[in-house]
Amino acid sequence: MLLKCIYLQCFSSLVAVGVICGYMSLVTTLIAVACTQFDKLKLAILDIRQQHIAPQHWQEDEQVDIIANCDLQAKLNACIRLHQSNTE
Repeated sequence: MLLKCIYLQCFSSLVAVGVICGYMSLVTTLIAVACTQFDKLKLAILDIRQQHIAPQHWQEDEQVDIIANCDLQAKLNACIRLHQSNTE
């Protein structure tokens, strides 16, 4: 009887350790994936910003700036939608 209780307690301890380690591994993996997605989003936004700002330095027309800002907003929205759909 005593030996059976010891085996049961060892098995229970192993299951508890497995659950804790499995949970920690899952959390670590999810954090790594989230950080990677944020890095991709940051790089995409920087790329859009560089494409948008570089040609605009010489332009003075307010109407052109409004159109360019709308275009920039559309690109940003598309980029964010793309990354949201990848994470779901």
